[in-house]
Amino acid sequence: MRTPAETWSYGLFIPHDPRAVGVVRAALRHILAGAKLNCLADTAELMVSELVTNAYRYTKTDAYVSVDRSPHDLTIAVWDTGTGTPERQKAAPEGEFGRGLGIVEACADEWGVRDYPNGKSVWFTLAP
Repeated sequence: MRTPAETWSYGLFIPHDPRAVGVVRAALRHILAGAKLNCLADTAELMVSELVTNAYRYTKTDAYVSVDRSPHDLTIAVWDTGTGTPERQKAAPEGEFGRGLGIVEACADEWGVRDYPNGKSVWFTLAP
């Protein structure tokens, strides 16, 4: 039988569809509940929502979400075909845009961006 600290990975291909954010949130919550990592669910769900929303907003293609557990932490990454390094933006006056990376920066133990030949991934880690 697996212990909660064992290494495992899940991956979700997500279509370029506004409903994808809700699907990813529900899937992540289910994955974390099954792994007895409910303590991370609210924070992880908030951050992955921001990153999937950014992937939808700033690209026109499908994206991929990975959820990787190591004995020390949980890493979640959102890959998309966008180019360039995302930058923290000043929040819009109406408060609906520009807070995503700031939320990730404030809540994650670590986070960053990895460049790939056909896109990039924005990732974050959380330690239980």
